[in-house]
Amino acid sequence: MYKLINALIKERRVTLFLALVISILGIYSYYVIPRQESPDVSAPIAMIITPYPGASPNDVKDLVTSKIEDELVELDGYDECSGTSKEGLSIVMVKFKNNVDTDKAMQDVRNAVSDVQSKLPSGVMQSQVNTDFLETAGIIISLSGDNYSYEQLASFGDLFKDKLIDIDGISKFSIEGEVDKEVKVDVDIAKLNQLGLSMADISQILQSQNIEIPSGNIDYGNSKVTVKTPGIYTSIDDIKNIIIGISPETGVVTKLSDVGNVYMDVEEGVEKYKQNGKNAVLLTGYFQDSKNVVIIGKDVRKAIEEVKNNLPEDLIVEEVVYQPDDVSKSTNDFMLNLVEGIVLVVIVVFLGMGMRNAIVVSAAIPISILITFGVMKLTGIKIHQMSLTALIIALGVLVDNAIVISDTIQVKIDEGEEVITAAYNGTTMSSMPIFVATLTTIAAFSPLIGLPGAAGEFLGAIPQVLIISIIAAYIVAMFITPAMAATFFRKSKVKKEKKGILRNFFDSTLKMGLKNKKVTVISAFVAFIIVIKVLMPLLPSEFFPNTDKNLFYIDITSEVSGNMDATEKLTDDVTKLLAKEPEIKSTTVAVGNGLPKFYITMSPAKPSTDYGQMVCKFDLGNKEKRRFKNNEEFINHIQKLLDENIPNGKTTAKLLANASPSEAKVIVRVSGKNLDRVLEVSNQLKGEISKIPGTVNVRHDFKDRTFQFEIKVDREKASNLGISGYDVQMQINTALYGKNASIYRKDGNEYNIKLKSNIDNVAMLENLAIKSSITGNKIYLKQFATIEYGTKFDGINTFNREQTIKVMANELPGYSPVEIENIIENEILPKLDIDGTKISFAGEREDINENFSVVGILAVFCIFIIYIILLIQFNSFMQPLVILATVPLSLIGAIIGLLMFKSPLSLTAFLGIIALIGLVVKNGILLIEYINDARKAGYTIDEACVDAVDKRFNSIILSASTTVMGLVPLAISGSALFGPMAISLMFGLTVSTFLTMVVIPVIYSLVETYLEKRKLKIAQKTI
Repeated sequence: MYKLINALIKERRVTLFLALVISILGIYSYYVIPRQESPDVSAPIAMIITPYPGASPNDVKDLVTSKIEDELVELDGYDECSGTSKEGLSIVMVKFKNNVDTDKAMQDVRNAVSDVQSKLPSGVMQSQVNTDFLETAGIIISLSGDNYSYEQLASFGDLFKDKLIDIDGISKFSIEGEVDKEVKVDVDIAKLNQLGLSMADISQILQSQNIEIPSGNIDYGNSKVTVKTPGIYTSIDDIKNIIIGISPETGVVTKLSDVGNVYMDVEEGVEKYKQNGKNAVLLTGYFQDSKNVVIIGKDVRKAIEEVKNNLPEDLIVEEVVYQPDDVSKSTNDFMLNLVEGIVLVVIVVFLGMGMRNAIVVSAAIPISILITFGVMKLTGIKIHQMSLTALIIALGVLVDNAIVISDTIQVKIDEGEEVITAAYNGTTMSSMPIFVATLTTIAAFSPLIGLPGAAGEFLGAIPQVLIISIIAAYIVAMFITPAMAATFFRKSKVKKEKKGILRNFFDSTLKMGLKNKKVTVISAFVAFIIVIKVLMPLLPSEFFPNTDKNLFYIDITSEVSGNMDATEKLTDDVTKLLAKEPEIKSTTVAVGNGLPKFYITMSPAKPSTDYGQMVCKFDLGNKEKRRFKNNEEFINHIQKLLDENIPNGKTTAKLLANASPSEAKVIVRVSGKNLDRVLEVSNQLKGEISKIPGTVNVRHDFKDRTFQFEIKVDREKASNLGISGYDVQMQINTALYGKNASIYRKDGNEYNIKLKSNIDNVAMLENLAIKSSITGNKIYLKQFATIEYGTKFDGINTFNREQTIKVMANELPGYSPVEIENIIENEILPKLDIDGTKISFAGEREDINENFSVVGILAVFCIFIIYIILLIQFNSFMQPLVILATVPLSLIGAIIGLLMFKSPLSLTAFLGIIALIGLVVKNGILLIEYINDARKAGYTIDEACVDAVDKRFNSIILSASTTVMGLVPLAISGSALFGPMAISLMFGLTVSTFLTMVVIPVIYSLVETYLEKRKLKIAQKTI
């Protein structure tokens, strides 16, 4: 390596040219690296939907859901599953661990579902496996208008789709909300009964009148002429004019239109979308992973404008989600923070060094960053807020090595060495300490790559980019900085050195500490204990804050199950309510399902006729005039509005989450075999949690029993009349739900013919004629059955194969979800009778405990690795421990800083504290190296400590200052995610710098003095 350094210094023009080439490649890499707002943390998820027509929720659970869950739990990488069993429908959601092979996991699910299909009851329809939950929509465009049907809106959507699908970088486009039409046949039961017909007869007639059988040919001379007999419906009138009966007495013909209303309309019970209260379709686009969405976004917007110019002016085209804008804003904001940090670091370097030296040292920053971009391109790391944050954190580190080497080179030049020789000698002299310091810094960050789960996926780019940039900075300092120094450095002008106030302060403090060593060490230890035992518990804990995007969404559940119209009305009520809020700029609603996944942490919604989802864009306005201080205060206002004005359903307003999505930060699961008992305990728990100060929107995910009509069939009477159970169920199902009796074809399209009755009360249902499949006779339902009132569960939820109800609560600003869960566990549960149930927690407290404990273990592991490296470097068991004493001392500043700025001890703040390990140990290494060198030169221990601090003062202060100043833009950015990390780093490093230059030399002096005395005693005993 030394030969290479020597060659690069001598051929410095070539070296500088290579640096320029590397920089150009880095700029190109930055331009083409794929961009996204945040890392993709979606765990592999699959949804299995299995219809079981006519089955009760309990039968669906026992006969379908449980069997599917039992099969899925055996799969490799299985994490958890949740099931919903509704009337006639099973929905199972299975989630795998983040580190599994997604393709294999999804194929395993398909295989498992295929295997279990044969074990399900005969009436169960084929399961549908949906694995398309990892992709996030990059573009969602709504098309709406007062004068357009869903069919017309979808046709406009096709124009956009045809134009946009050909753009390079677009993977696919889909049109959501394209509602098909159907022919509706609404039969009047009273009129049907007068004719002595049943719904089964009408269904059979519709089928039999809509067939086309080849009639044959007629010989005509030397050829055959085909005979065509009209058989299929060619118009709605054909259906209306179907003859369903002829009076034997009068010969009067009865047509279908005489007993029912036949017309074309949109299908019932299908998903619908609305934009600002108007019917809408959504055009959803997805970007290719390997492309820069910001560049593609410009082409997309241009294409959108071209299509819009050829469409009617009253068609409203609105961007619901436009990821290129979000990514551009996010990356630009972080790049601005990075540039601001670079400027501040350069200013500090210029103030601490001469002009020439500062230029050489500062050049290490952009070159190291550009090398990092090049490596990111090769390794597939994308540009997003995590990777850019890593570069901001690394800013001070990027110049540390260059500062050390340039300082050493300058000293050599000032001592009279020729510039080329000084550049070589200064670099080789500093190479080993810098190499060890770089290794320890890498060792401090590398365990963070092993952070598991969604948090590890979300934050994983930070340690990766930090390590890459640290290695890049080492390469630049060792190979490029010496060549630049040999080109630009000159002998310093002789000046009478004056010690500044700060240096005099450190000198006097250190000398005082060396005179009172035990007092100094005990004082530092007491300060550490006070911070850990007194101040640290005052910090609120937080796993991840919500995003600061101006979007929120509302999950809406209607109290009326199985009625899409009731759900649609409920969503309309919510839309009208929010339209009165000046901050709300637009609303987009999905009825019957969730919206397309528009953010990486969105959980997939389960389709259901009683479910709707709304996404709202909002703008709080400028800080001086806004009604609400922040997004959390605004969302609590929205939730209060919903609670007070929407009584006929459950509505939950949520901000978008960073990393791991969650339905709430306070979650209590109540499980048990007896569902009535589980519901009873859940309701009691819900009531008690509502009394806890700071809780809001306390709810559970289960509906109480609802009324139903129960048909009690006298099986003996029914059997005597030739009526089977199948006859009863199928014909009632046709009358109430409807049945696709046949197909109507027109203009190349197929439309279902939906047969349904007008039954809307019990009396009409009692008079429904049931046709026997055995005798063909029609018997009124009331002749062999009674209709009674009863109750039912609309659905049964399971979690990991146990019947489970989730009790959830949101917290008001200023209240801790961790404390709320502690109150529930320690004060509420002991007072409740929870026999027959199992209680478990799944809120933020559990996320914090799980991830913080892992981070703590990783911190211990990285300290152990650093100790091994230092042990090899210093060939001493004690000196590495002296250096590592800087680690707990740095915690003092981090905790004080978080308290001063009222920042929570979040996971990112915790990671900032761990990042301190690598930064503070580096200064300790160089300081101990200088102390050891001074002792070898004949200094006493205390003299060596004072001399080392004096010589390392400039570089230590300059290194700490550059790191702190580089973090300032991030700290004042207002980011709830990264602000605490920057604050913990800044204050931890500031305090540890003081302690490194005072407490560490004192500890070193104590330890080494003790060891020398011990050696002396052993030597005397030997003599």
